[in-house]
Amino acid sequence: MNVSVIIPAHNAADTLTVVLDAVLPELHEGDQIIVADDRSEDATGSVVRTRGEDVEYVRSHNSPGAAGTRNAGAAFAQNEWLLFLDSDAVPEKGWRCILDSMVRPDIHGIQGIYDSKAPGRNAATFYKNYYYHYTFTRRIRNSEIMGCATFFFAVRKDMFERTGGFDESFSGATVEDAEFASRLIGAGGRIILVPELLVHHLREYSFRELMGYEWKMMRAKMGLISRRGSGKAGSLTVSMARPSEMKAVLASSLFIWLLPTGLLLLLLGMEAGAWIALASAAAVLSLQLAFWLSMIAEGGWKGVKAVLISIPDLLMLVPVGMLALFGRWRGARS
Repeated sequence: MNVSVIIPAHNAADTLTVVLDAVLPELHEGDQIIVADDRSEDATGSVVRTRGEDVEYVRSHNSPGAAGTRNAGAAFAQNEWLLFLDSDAVPEKGWRCILDSMVRPDIHGIQGIYDSKAPGRNAATFYKNYYYHYTFTRRIRNSEIMGCATFFFAVRKDMFERTGGFDESFSGATVEDAEFASRLIGAGGRIILVPELLVHHLREYSFRELMGYEWKMMRAKMGLISRRGSGKAGSLTVSMARPSEMKAVLASSLFIWLLPTGLLLLLLGMEAGAWIALASAAAVLSLQLAFWLSMIAEGGWKGVKAVLISIPDLLMLVPVGMLALFGRWRGARS
């Protein structure tokens, strides 16, 4: 099996060298690596050119954003498998042999996972990275998954072309991969999660950047669910996990709002508010305790701060959902 590795890049000079150093030594004869540049203004092109003929450099003239850039790279791919790899995602040694071992005639997509480590000392970065690692390794219980995440995602080229590639109407990098996966699965494709395919994510976040990112992602996911509810897309999932596998997170996002509600009632002189607040805190604690303890065990003091960061993250889902419902209501009336 030969693979074409496609790395979409936008101002990625700071991380691209490390990624290429991890990928190039493991490629087999006949493999291909393509860096698709989405209008970078830094030294991304220079970094690629230092690799000579080992790396193909493609300037994307498609729609700006991850979807168009990945499609631009895929257009130059010559092999039967495409591997989409982010420009800040470093696969661990041995990734190529593991990928080979997972290829079967009945499998159309192969998904890697984040490792448990995070760059830097920032608790926000640790939380973001560990949340995904925990979801991949503890929450998802099925090897066959309902979505994909294109930081490390291999797909058969014929299936990619049959489903029309990524939808370039999605700007930036949000849910274009989830939408693609829904069409792939709808066409009879199967995607498997491979925990041995570990990837180290180099991106760092401040607390403010992380909250902005999470808000944007949640709004995009709600928008995609709305499209599916209107019959404009496939199955009702915006994650690699099934809804049943994320029930602790979803339930916590609802219960956590009873805490300020109870405290407000208590301030208004209603004693029942205390019981509501206590019940809310107990429910969230029981649902999140395993995750929180795991974060603390992995990150120590950084993990403790990550637990605190998880609170505003949980609080986001309800207002984002209400905004999505309001948007659908306004759309229905107009």
